[in-house]
Amino acid sequence: MNIRLKQVGLLLALFIVGSCSNDMIETSNNSSLIEESYDEIDLNSLKSEFSFALARVLNESEGVRKLIKEEAIKQFDYDYDVLYMLVKDKKLSGGGTLEEFLSKYMSKENLLALYKEMPTLTVFVPVLPNDIFSAEKWNVAQEVPFVAYKSKENQILFVDNAGKVNTIKSNEIPSFPIVVVKPSERVILRSASTRNFKEANVVRAENGLNFVFEYEEFNNLTKVKTRVSPLDIPTQLQKVFDAKKFADQNGIWQRDYVYYNIMTKDGKGVFQKNISECVYFLELTGIPDVVYHNISDQGDDPHHYDKQPQSTRDHPVPRGPEGYWYNGNYEFLVKTYVSNKNLVSDEIIKAISIPPYDLFELDLQAQGNRMPYLVKGVKSIKRYYLPEPLPLFDWNIEDYSTSIKISIIEKDLQTTTQNVVETTTTFATNFDFDLGLEEKVKVGAKFGTSTTVQHRVSTTVTTYLDSDELQDVIVNFGDDIIIKNEMDSVGFTYCGRRGEYRCPIYEPALNPKYNSGYYKLGIIPLAQY
Repeated sequence: MNIRLKQVGLLLALFIVGSCSNDMIETSNNSSLIEESYDEIDLNSLKSEFSFALARVLNESEGVRKLIKEEAIKQFDYDYDVLYMLVKDKKLSGGGTLEEFLSKYMSKENLLALYKEMPTLTVFVPVLPNDIFSAEKWNVAQEVPFVAYKSKENQILFVDNAGKVNTIKSNEIPSFPIVVVKPSERVILRSASTRNFKEANVVRAENGLNFVFEYEEFNNLTKVKTRVSPLDIPTQLQKVFDAKKFADQNGIWQRDYVYYNIMTKDGKGVFQKNISECVYFLELTGIPDVVYHNISDQGDDPHHYDKQPQSTRDHPVPRGPEGYWYNGNYEFLVKTYVSNKNLVSDEIIKAISIPPYDLFELDLQAQGNRMPYLVKGVKSIKRYYLPEPLPLFDWNIEDYSTSIKISIIEKDLQTTTQNVVETTTTFATNFDFDLGLEEKVKVGAKFGTSTTVQHRVSTTVTTYLDSDELQDVIVNFGDDIIIKNEMDSVGFTYCGRRGEYRCPIYEPALNPKYNSGYYKLGIIPLAQY
């Protein structure tokens, strides 16, 4: 399940529960606990009655709201699910139990009938967009959620605090606190067919009913985490982290080790031809609304709607943030200027295409109780990590200068002009031919014991007319690449077989100095093969 589906988890949770997925009790041992015989009762009526009762209980009892919140946050199945049979008899902070409160509005006979028809009865707390509502952010003292359920006619209904029933359309997402009544999709009642399930995957209720996780990956009871940690360094980044270690210990440049395998001040090494400087991330800087209007100043630039348009069969509109944008992606050009010993500077031009919703987060305002939202403007700027780091050039300072310039523009028109500028550039001279290796080697870390030389270098600069020039940054060979010995947590994604739990996203803490005033740039040398 990706992040967008997770945000609209309410609708997903209701839609995937079919009319026949009632989790009927199969085992005599378990069913003996609910052994009374009843006339056939419509499950949908029982579910509706339970939802009405729960709405009233949530409205009158902060203790019940606190219980649902706390149990949902535990994510016993890696989702914000509360299995009713596990919590119905727990003592509440203000006294009583959840079932005792519900019994005021639903008969014991009907409660038992509902358990029989739907033993995995679950209350799900969805994560709604724009921090409208979630288990973590639920203020139980003030927020009283409505209760949603699916009707016999496959309509998504919800009960408000006054007992009024409303419908949520398939293209709508609530903009108010809400919980969902449904059968679990992750645990099933233990039966003869599940006897061979591992005991670690058995969930035992206090009333003697036993449940099992349908898949082991859903089991979050043991809290055994196999997720990545800040100390787990990806293979592609290991050499950079080793370089920081040698730089801290021995006073070398980090790029000495990355490009030449030099670990000490008096070491020597051959240039590693498989390494390239890469763009790792791009982040625009400034006041979000101003930045957006500055780079979306042309008619064919990406723009956001004032509100998300309605989706039709002929013109479907994506759910989530991308549905608020039109005119495609932003196109950025990365221009790298690298001076060589022929006394000219190469202009290397690469392109990056970025969806607008990966750069900007919109400030959305609800219209009453439902979506689509109105767009008030741009709320914040996001850091965009490239799916694959963009290689720029291979930095052999025997041939190239020890400093480079990177310019970024947001490209609009194709019309260009060119002019020639001259700059003074520094070159390293600590290179010798090694007879044993039969090739040139860098002798010593940094500039070694030799001096540097400076030359005037001519550079041909290409200017794109009517495009947005976002200025330059200077990168030095001797700059630190990373500034921490472990990875940084920069957010989370959804992991598991079905996106059933959140995993942190870790990225290297790159040198923060590359800031033009219009953008921040992440630069890192990485192996290409």
